[in-house]
Amino acid sequence: MANKSELPEDVVTAIVQSSERLEGAASILAMLEENASNPELGVKASELAAVRSIIEASVKQLDEAWEEI
Repeated sequence: MANKSELPEDVVTAIVQSSERLEGAASILAMLEENASNPELGVKASELAAVRSIIEASVKQLDEAWEEI
């Protein structure tokens, strides 16, 4: 595997941005997990869709970045 200095800058950027987005998605999922145990709060379909959108965007960006390597 190539080291960081050998990767194109846009690939490194894609990896970092995707990692940050996935960390955010994990935080949202943790919040939704807590809400799911409270019948008054529950989990809305729109909240799950937001997390799915974050994950899909990250996957797309990573796929595009790996195609460059």
